[in-house]
Amino acid sequence: MAEWIVVADASKAVVYLQDRLEGVFEEVMDLAHPEARLKASDLVSDVQTIPEKSDPRHTENQRFARDLIGRIRHALDTNEIRGFYLSAPPQFLGLLREAMDDRLRKALYKDLDKNLSGLSHREIVAAFA
Repeated sequence: MAEWIVVADASKAVVYLQDRLEGVFEEVMDLAHPEARLKASDLVSDVQTIPEKSDPRHTENQRFARDLIGRIRHALDTNEIRGFYLSAPPQFLGLLREAMDDRLRKALYKDLDKNLSGLSHREIVAAFA
């Protein structure tokens, strides 16, 4: 059974499928989260009432982290993968960890607090070796 390598930051995530037995390494999902690039003032409409201490950018990042973790959970639940690797900058990695339940924590082989975006497939695989 295959595994995923997830390379993410607050604005995008790329998911690679890796099957060492079959010699497969391919991109299977590319998710964009353009809201992460917006100014905080653009994330809040005049109609919304948000408590002063709430940070709209942080809330958007949490939403994207939960969405990404939900996709990983679905892949595990449907036996599409047996486990996964995860890489993200430290702050976003923290949000991803918060969104995980015990089952996902057990299926997580390794995580890195680095942004591996833009690296080649070989460099990404080497980072987890």
